[in-house]
Amino acid sequence: MTDPKEASTSGLPKARNIHRRWPGLIWAVPLAALLVVGWLGLSAITERGIDVVVTFESAPGVTPGDTKVIVQGVQAGHVTHVRVAEDGLHVDVTLRLDPHESAALNTATQFWLIGAKPSFSDLSSLRAAVAGLSIGMAPQTGGTPTTHFIGLQEPPAITPGTKGTRYFLRTPILGSAQKGSSILYRGQEIGKITNTKLLAMNSFQLEVFINAPYDEFVRKGAQFWTGSPFALTLGDGGLQANLSPNVLQGLVQFDLPDAARDATRSPPDSTFTLFASQAAAVQGDLGPPISYEIAFKGSAGDLADGAKVTLLGVKVGEVRDVKLVLPDDDVPSTLATIVIYPAELNVDRSEAKEADAWRKASDEVINRLVAQGFRARLAQSPPLIGSRTIAIGPDSEARGGTLGLQGKFPRIPSAVSASDADQLLSQANDILGKVNQIPFASIGAHIDGLTAHIDDFTGSPELKDSLTHLDGTLRQIDKTIGPLIARLNKSVDQVGGAATAATGVLGGAGANQDQSLAEAIRQIDQAARSIRALTDYLGRHPEALIGGKTKDSR
Repeated sequence: MTDPKEASTSGLPKARNIHRRWPGLIWAVPLAALLVVGWLGLSAITERGIDVVVTFESAPGVTPGDTKVIVQGVQAGHVTHVRVAEDGLHVDVTLRLDPHESAALNTATQFWLIGAKPSFSDLSSLRAAVAGLSIGMAPQTGGTPTTHFIGLQEPPAITPGTKGTRYFLRTPILGSAQKGSSILYRGQEIGKITNTKLLAMNSFQLEVFINAPYDEFVRKGAQFWTGSPFALTLGDGGLQANLSPNVLQGLVQFDLPDAARDATRSPPDSTFTLFASQAAAVQGDLGPPISYEIAFKGSAGDLADGAKVTLLGVKVGEVRDVKLVLPDDDVPSTLATIVIYPAELNVDRSEAKEADAWRKASDEVINRLVAQGFRARLAQSPPLIGSRTIAIGPDSEARGGTLGLQGKFPRIPSAVSASDADQLLSQANDILGKVNQIPFASIGAHIDGLTAHIDDFTGSPELKDSLTHLDGTLRQIDKTIGPLIARLNKSVDQVGGAATAATGVLGGAGANQDQSLAEAIRQIDQAARSIRALTDYLGRHPEALIGGKTKDSR
């Protein structure tokens, strides 16, 4: 007999254990989510960027998250953190750079602040000053790998990696040339000044970088001079003004004379002279400045440092110092210290000359001039209103002489006669004295009396009556002269006709000619001609009836 329990369950399906290698579809969703999260995490790790630290002296305006890192005008990272460095004197700025910049993380790479020091010579710094600071980066290769850099407070004058050659310039006066100033060759920028340095008193050194391929033109004999951003030229088209775009940063001009174009290229770090002007550059090295003293009795006016010293109108030096001297046993004087350039005195400018040789050669020339009667005097150009200068020239009252040795430097004798300005003032005073002697008051009184007499004469009734009578007489002459001339012309015609008829009768064949009658007829004809001439003259000059014939009347 079958068990009822078994019978009740015999129709139900039986469970089976199935073992699969992969989990069920229910696990696909969380597995996919896990894979996505893992991929995103891995991507975040790989694309997170590279953190580096750049130390600046100061970093005003640098803001985490806002300040960008710029490479060749493209953003390559941003600032993530700013803190004071451990020494308390600098600022550490943490940058997060694009992973592609990993190859540039070496000691040759440079970072700098853009806009920390706005300058008209750098337009990007002006934009950054308005839009906010940024950090510039110049990737380089070849250095030692590192993630800690020393940043610059301003952009480098020459971007690292630029091809070219470094040279040096020497000058006694820096002038408008400064770091970042352009070097131009006939208007084309070929380089920049990368640094300036004071070596000693009156001696500056400029480090310049000439870009390739223009560095091929830098040869022995090349000329450098301080350029002017503003120039006036007078030509066929009139007065023209030229303003250089480098007006706010100064500039240096470069040229290679024809005589130096076959010279060999100058090696890197060669030193050239920076002249004050193109004329000075063409003239060449003038030699070391040789100092002298000149003592002027009395006031030297507005003679100032830098005033030119001329010899027969040609500049040979300049004033370096002016001071008042009050000796106990002499009258006060003005002592001027000047420098003279030996080459301007035709002294040999051989490079082998030493300082003592330059001094000796210059003293010989000055001594020879002093012995010939040359003296130093104060001058003004233009006279009276121009700046004071020192002119060395012949003095008619000087007799021989030599350089004095009573001061710190050899002393050039000053002129015995007065200066040009004093002579002009003396002549002006003489002229004014003579002018003052002219009796202007008496002359004015006489002129006033003569004017009064003329007014009385022209305003008298007698003169007016005379002019009225004269006008009436002329009107009567105009009325009578016409008929009178007509009658005279008619009489002349009648006399002429009678003379012609009589001539025909007397000249006929068989006529009984009488010589006395012929002569009478000839006289009548001449009378007729005279009357004709009289009538013609009166027709042109009717006033002759009153005043007679003048000498100039025709």
